[in-house]
Amino acid sequence: MAKKSPAKVQIVRELPLTRSGAKQVLVKRGKKYFVVSSVYALFSGFETLVFPADAKGNITDWGDVAGGSGCSRKHAIAELKTAEP
Repeated sequence: MAKKSPAKVQIVRELPLTRSGAKQVLVKRGKKYFVVSSVYALFSGFETLVFPADAKGNITDWGDVAGGSGCSRKHAIAELKTAEP
């Protein structure tokens, strides 16, 4: 079986800071959009999570698809490239 090449992830735009101070960016992989959200969580430290979203940057599912605790934005986006669709 041939190995699947990573999907291209394109940064669409920066999103406004959230009330909790999370820095967010809207990205697109194929026809799907995702929000990459980075925040310092009080008890667990820095984390970056990736959530499915619509084209306006509204998160449509709070089940994260990439990223995690201690993960940078760059690493989370690289993980999204190889995550299942």
